[in-house]
Amino acid sequence: KIIGDNLATLTHDDKGDLIDEAASQFDRHMVHLTLPLGIKMTVFRWTNYLDLSITTSKLAGGQDGSCGNFNDDPSDDTTQAIFARVGARVDSVDCMFTDAPQLEFTLEEADMLNTCPVSKLDSAKLVCTEELKGTDPTAKLLKACMYDQCFGMNEHALRTAVKFATPEDRAAAGKMSSTA
Repeated sequence: KIIGDNLATLTHDDKGDLIDEAASQFDRHMVHLTLPLGIKMTVFRWTNYLDLSITTSKLAGGQDGSCGNFNDDPSDDTTQAIFARVGARVDSVDCMFTDAPQLEFTLEEADMLNTCPVSKLDSAKLVCTEELKGTDPTAKLLKACMYDQCFGMNEHALRTAVKFATPEDRAAAGKMSSTA
């Protein structure tokens, strides 16, 4: 399906490479978008969550976001470095959705936040209070930010990501080991 004045092409099928092999046991529902500037996006629709794959080239004027900044320096593409540059939250003035979803902070997340070491939790609260300065953060937003600070660089998640990365991905990431 072509959207707008040839603005984008959208297809829905079950074809494509998974970004998380753990999901291979489920029926595939994939939405593929081809956008201007050579940007391709695949949304993997699962029962209770989404996975997203975005492929792009280096854009004129640069870009920065969750996957890094395209400057060929993997050392500044860590979660912590990205949070420091662009923050862990999308500012409301930059949000492209008119009806932003309400933030939910589940009991499971609250229980897990209670396992964050006290020193890390205290540091997370300071970072998040500073990051959210000038806004009227709800308790849920503050806790969600603290959760990201406590577990956003979770080694288990990083090891899982490395396990499913291709040798080329690991080589591009530099410091990561293929045995991690």
